[in-house]
Amino acid sequence: MKITRVRCKSLIRKVENASAPSWLSETVIANPMSMYPKYHARRSSWNAPFPSTAVLIDTDEGIQGLGISYGGDSIRSIVEEHFSRLLIGEDPFDIERLWDQMNKSSLPYGRKGLSSFALSAVDSALWDIVGKALNQPVYRLLGGATKPDMPVYQTTNDRTDWQDESFFGVKLAMPYGPSDGREGLLKNRDLVKECREKIGEKREIMLDCYMAWDVEYTFRMLDALEPYGVRWVEEVLAPDNIHGYEKLARYSGPIAIATGEHEYLRWGHRDLLATGAISILQPDVDWVGGITEARRINALASAWGITVCPHAGGLQAPALHLIKSQVNSPFVEWVRTWDRDKGKPDPVVIGIPDPVNGRIAPSDEPGLGIRLNEDILA
Repeated sequence: MKITRVRCKSLIRKVENASAPSWLSETVIANPMSMYPKYHARRSSWNAPFPSTAVLIDTDEGIQGLGISYGGDSIRSIVEEHFSRLLIGEDPFDIERLWDQMNKSSLPYGRKGLSSFALSAVDSALWDIVGKALNQPVYRLLGGATKPDMPVYQTTNDRTDWQDESFFGVKLAMPYGPSDGREGLLKNRDLVKECREKIGEKREIMLDCYMAWDVEYTFRMLDALEPYGVRWVEEVLAPDNIHGYEKLARYSGPIAIATGEHEYLRWGHRDLLATGAISILQPDVDWVGGITEARRINALASAWGITVCPHAGGLQAPALHLIKSQVNSPFVEWVRTWDRDKGKPDPVVIGIPDPVNGRIAPSDEPGLGIRLNEDILA
């Protein structure tokens, strides 16, 4: 089998039943730009306007692979003008070599961000081809199932969502950071307190801080939060703040430190693990270099005895296949990004399941089990 064509398609929704903008982008949530009043109110005021992007890889045997990432025309240039030169005419089964060649050839301009998004989508498309060619779901190619399905926690600040007891936990997006002073700190604490009172003692609470805090503020928040049984705080610092994480390793309380969403490739995650602060590692499979690199990161974390919970894993087919195949990935994050009052819009990518009774599993169809909804994209 040989690769014959590599192309991208931007997944831009232009239909009447499209969902309203997500609460994640349109409500007050602490972020690295919160210190600037102009950008404090919502992430959409400063986020890059990059749509999700599909990478489609065709072969001479009529099998097409599909991978999804982020970056729009920015990754289109990388995939179609650069990586395609390394892929066309090659055997899609040679994933390790092709991954290494794409990574090394993009070093002059890459290593993190857009180049890793592009690499992730191509890598997932290659795994999709191999699974289809062998008539096996990708998780079986990664070592098989380590569990039949996975328990799910829900990331949401919507009080109505908190009532769904099928999810084993709730992750809250923290609204405030250091620029909001002590008043913001107390509002964060009160949100966590309210959640604990509503969901009771048996379910978990986790907190997403989206790189918005600093070391001093994190210590103050940890002290304020200890009475409420918080399982972990996530991405309190930017991933490059290695010395900051080394300082957080001094914390000896019951709340775990999690991070990894905005780190790329195994070397960055190695450096985070080496700080001694991290208990939960959270690579994003669609950003970190695809299934191939995420599997290496899982193996690296296992040597440290660290749990891996991929960022937004319940929304990504590659992540679901990886999680099902990995012993040290016991559960899944899921986010309801649409407006509940409008109902869930028709999906752009078909085949990614929603949780059922608080549990989720990848498709058992060959490959990743996904396809594009051409009616929506037309």
